[in-house]
Parts: sequence; structure tokens; C-alpha cells
Amino acid sequence: MTAPTASRLLLSYLGLVQFLFLLTWAVYAIFLGDLLAKLGLPKAFAPRLLLLDQLLFACADIVLGLYADRAMRLFRGLAPVVLGLNLIACLAFVALPLLRVGDAALFVALAALWVLTSSVLRAPLYALIARRGHAPGRATAVALLGMGLAGALAPYLGTVLKGVDPLLPFALSGVSLALATLGFAAWEARQRPADRVVDSVPRPAFTTVWRWLAAMLLLGAGLQVHIFVNSAPLYKGLADPSLLHWLLPVFWIGFSLAVSAGQPVVERVGARRAFARAALLGTAACTGCLAAPNLPLLIALQVLAGTAWGGALLAGLMGVGGVGRHGREGLFVGTLFASLALGAAARVGLTLAGIPFSAQVTLPLAAALWGAGVLLCLTWLRAPSGASASN
Repeated sequence: MTAPTASRLLLSYLGLVQFLFLLTWAVYAIFLGDLLAKLGLPKAFAPRLLLLDQLLFACADIVLGLYADRAMRLFRGLAPVVLGLNLIACLAFVALPLLRVGDAALFVALAALWVLTSSVLRAPLYALIARRGHAPGRATAVALLGMGLAGALAPYLGTVLKGVDPLLPFALSGVSLALATLGFAAWEARQRPADRVVDSVPRPAFTTVWRWLAAMLLLGAGLQVHIFVNSAPLYKGLADPSLLHWLLPVFWIGFSLAVSAGQPVVERVGARRAFARAALLGTAACTGCLAAPNLPLLIALQVLAGTAWGGALLAGLMGVGGVGRHGREGLFVGTLFASLALGAAARVGLTLAGIPFSAQVTLPLAAALWGAGVLLCLTWLRAPSGASASN
């Protein structure tokens, strides 16, 4: 096998792992209400559990990110940690539909264990890419492409799996992810030797990335509102509701296009400038969706919104990973993922607080959140091309 072919296969492997990881989350979200009902819990308990999941993700992302930094510095390998925690996560995930009435507390405990351990495929994986990957930008893009494809498939799964015994999709997706990550050691072994962090190189203060994190928190919250609250009503206003499972993936198609083609752009113009441009595009797209007069224009704007989110997330991960290239890749990338989890938690928390999500409130809210993110990084629009994200 030639080197370029091996490199492409290894990159595709990263995308597959992320695809399967996000697929398990989609299966969980689809069947959560039914699983709770089988346990004797009201379906209204689902938002509380989802809120807990996101808060646990936020904590685990930072803790595992810090551990990844230490492991790469001291042990020079993350594969044993990734394999061990992910196998625990997959076992906990597959066990969820096996529980019955009276096992509610055990269900919550297993769900929490799954979330905490599966986080090893978030910050540690992307931190490893940022620190040791032969082509970190390209590897990040391929991993995000797997995420985008899973997001696009989720609405179809909701239709196809309706009425199916949850044990089958839980087992298939959980076992597939476990088997896929068995190759992680081989992928890590093909990367260049662990970089030694030179103690004399000054480490950037954590405040150097505060704008990345605050902006991603705002953009992530705006994404949550746009995708999970606004998109379905917007489409229903212009199309037959039976077409929703075909229309909802449109956003993720734009996302996938952006991450598959955006890495050279980010490297050419610089992560900060690319992030600011993507945030500006997303604000315009979300605003345009409010007044789209027909379905074709709404679809085009949703593709643009997905493209903006893909570009912002790609630039954010590449930029924050670059800032952390002093032995803090895991901490900075983990904090970035934690900010996204907090954005999701905020959306669920507003629902639990009983705040009415009327169209008059939520339709402009997504655009306002994205706009606030733009204001934080507005000066980056004038950053020199190819500039580092370190300031």
C-alpha cells in the first residue's frame, strides 16, 4: 500500500469513528422517550436527562482534555485510554435498552457513565490530531465530515426506526463503534513521534482564547435554537410536514460541504479570519431564514447556515488547537467542546424553565446569538492572511 493511499485510509478511519460516535447519540435521542416510558418514567423526564448529559459532557471534555495533555507528554500514547474508555462507553450504551421497570436509577447511572466515557472521542481525539497529526487541519476536517454525515442521517433514522425494538439499533451502533475504535492504536502508531514540549517555550495564557470560547458558546447556542427549535416550523410553513425528514438534513449537507472543502481556505486566510467570516455568514443566513418567501430560498439559506457552522467549527478547532501547541491542546480543545455542550444545555434549560418558544421569540434569537458571536470576533476580519489564532 502506497503512503498516500495509507494516509487517505487513516483519515477515512477518523471520519468513520466520528460518524459512528454521533450515530449512537442520534439513536439515543430517537429512542429516549420510549425507553423512559418502558422504565415507568414520564417522557417529560427526557429534557432533564438531556440537560444532565450536556453538563456531564462539559465537565468530561475539560477533564479528559487535561488528561490527554498529560498522557501525550508523559506516556506518549493515548490509544489505551481511548480504547478502554470507549469500550466501557459502548457496553453501557448497549445495556440501556435492556433495563426494565424499576431500573430507572440504574438507567440514569448507565447513561451518565456512557456520556462520561464516550467523551474520550471528543477532546482527546481532536487534541491528538492537533498535536501529532501529519496534517492536523485535514484530519480535523475529515473527522468533522463524519459528524456532518451522521447529522444528515439522523432525521432519516427517526423515520426508518419508528416502531423498531430499540435493542437492535443500540446493539448495532454500539458494537460498530467499539469495533471501529479497535483500530485507533494503529492510527496513532502511524502518526509522527510525540512532540516534546520545550519547557522554555512560553505557554500562552488561557485568556488568549477567551474570545474563541465565548464566541463558540454563542454560536453553539444559536445553532441549537436554529436546528432543534426553528427549522421544523420554518419548513412546515412552506412545505408539507411529511417532507421534513428530507428537508432537515439540508443544513448538515451544507456543513459537510464546508468541512470537506474548507481546510485549505482556513489555512490560507488564517483561522481567526475564517472563523469571523463564517460567523458573519451564519448571522446573515439565520436572519434570511426568518423572511424566506418560498421553499427553494429557505433551502438555500439553510445550506448557507450549515456551511457557516461547518466553517466556524473547523476554524475554531484548528485555531484553538494551534493556540494550544505548547502542551495544552487537550485543555483548549476540551474547553471549546465544553462551550458547545453548555450551549446545548442552555437551550434545554430554557425549555425546562417553561420559557415559551414562540416564533416571535426564537426565530430572531438564533440570529441574535450568532450576531453577538460576530461582535466578539469582529476585529478578526482584518487579521493578516494566514495569521495565527494566538491573539
